[in-house]
Amino acid sequence: MGIVLLITIYCIYPFGLPKAENYFKPVGQRELQTDEIGQFNYVYNTYEIMDITGDEFFGWDVSEQLRWRYGIAFSSYAMPSIAMISEKHADRAKHAMYLMIKKMKSVKVWGDWIEYGMGDDPISEGNVMYKGHLNLMYGLYQFITGDEEYSGEYTWLTNKIIDEMRRHHAEGKHEGADCEPGRYFAQCNSISLLSLLIYDKLYGTTYADVEARWSLDFIKNKMTDEEYGFYLKMYNTKHEFCNPLLSGYTNAWTMTFLRAYEPAYNEELYEIWKNYFTREIGPYAYVKEDGEAGPSPLATLTGFLAAKEFGDVRLFRKLRNSMDRELYQKESANHYVYRNINNPIYNGPILWTKVHVGWQNILEHDWGHDKHFNIPDVSHMVWTDVLDQKIMIMNE
Repeated sequence: MGIVLLITIYCIYPFGLPKAENYFKPVGQRELQTDEIGQFNYVYNTYEIMDITGDEFFGWDVSEQLRWRYGIAFSSYAMPSIAMISEKHADRAKHAMYLMIKKMKSVKVWGDWIEYGMGDDPISEGNVMYKGHLNLMYGLYQFITGDEEYSGEYTWLTNKIIDEMRRHHAEGKHEGADCEPGRYFAQCNSISLLSLLIYDKLYGTTYADVEARWSLDFIKNKMTDEEYGFYLKMYNTKHEFCNPLLSGYTNAWTMTFLRAYEPAYNEELYEIWKNYFTREIGPYAYVKEDGEAGPSPLATLTGFLAAKEFGDVRLFRKLRNSMDRELYQKESANHYVYRNINNPIYNGPILWTKVHVGWQNILEHDWGHDKHFNIPDVSHMVWTDVLDQKIMIMNE
């Protein structure tokens, strides 16, 4: 009986993973863990190869194509933290972010907007679920490198987001930018709001104090649950209706990105969210998408990120145990690979969760350049100067 018990414990308990506390050490004391190094090597190699394949995405599941943008963007958000943690890996992390921006601009990533008849221009109006991420990637890349290669595109796209926010403010229907026609999501707008905060830091504008505040006030007044204060999933502009379903992933995502604006509100909400949406089973945990549902992979992934952003070592440990045990196989000492066919999509976001040092730390970090950035003249630009409609296919 004792042997059976020992075997059961050995099979169930997550042996061999780094201590959870190691992922939370402050920059200067923090080192990349072996699993993080392995995942970063995998992610970097993926994008280095894709850089020479035009619009091809070899090995990416086409049935998940609408999620490719999130896989690329969430992977890129790991790069500032890697650069802060490890001087050895910093240059490669910055280069990886550059490669990810190039891939994010592929027509295969944004072409659904036109293909599905939502408009002939995928970034001037609406589609914040794509352009918010692209804008944040532009901002973070310039912020951490000082490189102004994308400054014109960043400024042009920021102007389009601000123009849309101002139009909606004047109309009085809702604030912020649309995701799809007539559909507004707090989680997608939270991405563009963070991109505006970075733009202010680079160029001395005040978008975070004015236009962003319109969105924040609207979300809190019109898109939160009265009982708990949770962010609600979607606002329908035509019917002025907000989907009342409480969503585990919506809140984990939105809290993480809006903490830079309103830390107190989101830190308090995190504790409520944790009690409502998370469940623990011994050394493991998962996140539910709603109060009646079982485990949700998306909610668990974004919950994993929220636990990191809010410094919750205990929950992080248990979610990490679940994800690494269930999703990874160790091919070698420095190579962890996502088991699912979508490994190029999900490996980077999970790496981001592990290395993430917190948005405020990223925003306050000394990146080693003290450039004075002048706002570029973008009056001549149109959307096709940002996104090339031609599909580049590698010659066979």
